[in-house]
Amino acid sequence: MPEKKNQHLVPACYLKNFEADVAKMQKLNPNFSRGVYVNNNRLSDKWRLKSVNNNIFTKSYYYTLHDDDVRQPIIENFLSKVEGDYAKYSSQVIGGNINNENLSFLSYFVTLQFIRVDKFIGSVQGSWNKVAGWMDDFEGTDHYKDALKDIVKRMLPEVDLGGIVHPYAKILLNKTNFPFITSDSPVVRKDMNITDAYKIIPRRYLRNTTNESKEYPCFFLPLSPNLAYISLELIEHSNELVYSYEDLENIFYLNYNTIINSHELVYSPIEEPMKAERELSEYLSRKVATFVKIYTETKRIIEGGAIVANE
Repeated sequence: MPEKKNQHLVPACYLKNFEADVAKMQKLNPNFSRGVYVNNNRLSDKWRLKSVNNNIFTKSYYYTLHDDDVRQPIIENFLSKVEGDYAKYSSQVIGGNINNENLSFLSYFVTLQFIRVDKFIGSVQGSWNKVAGWMDDFEGTDHYKDALKDIVKRMLPEVDLGGIVHPYAKILLNKTNFPFITSDSPVVRKDMNITDAYKIIPRRYLRNTTNESKEYPCFFLPLSPNLAYISLELIEHSNELVYSYEDLENIFYLNYNTIINSHELVYSPIEEPMKAERELSEYLSRKVATFVKIYTETKRIIEGGAIVANE
């Protein structure tokens, strides 16, 4: 049995739903391969078509633990089983069959995908490594360094938070020619108040509230160029939200959130999916400012600022 070396941080079965339509190119060249358009998260590079099995989407032995059999890595095998279920349930939803079972699974998948990417694992594992270093320095050993090695990856099979986000899970149906895009960190997780929600959700689907102070957790995952999963308590109505051309601004902001949430790379089913990409690229390349949030009983105020002293 060969070693399982090249491991996808975003599953190939997920990326395949964003493959470009290359039928015209294949007529000219039958050997032309399908793939996904890739750019950096500042949109300053040229969009390049890459096969979903290209090395740009993988990392060598990323989920393989230091004590694993490289032919049967525990975490990679577990993730492969989940990805098999994703292929089944996402096909149901894309086919228009939305029910409690597949929405519940998608909520679990969203949680797992949120924490399995390098952006999350690198940050959280770094914190555990610092704690291990402090403890080992205190005791003069390497015990904690060894004990906490790869702890975040080892936790992946134990995670099941689907029941938390599932009660508010909805499917967004994009009926325009402007597709959803995705990234190397495809799950967007943000705290949103009603004002934030207006940017990504048409008002006809939102609760009536004047309280701008309260924020709610929002999970967003594009499933295909014209379908997405979202969980937000502020949304009302049925399981499916339909976006038409009058909702293009909402689609823009959903894609914008996907870009700024990405780790390094953005993926698209078409070249240049965002309008005025040059101006957007310049904006994304600017230094990110520090923001301060101020909450009153009914309002939330966000102001730019900077830390001038840290005592």
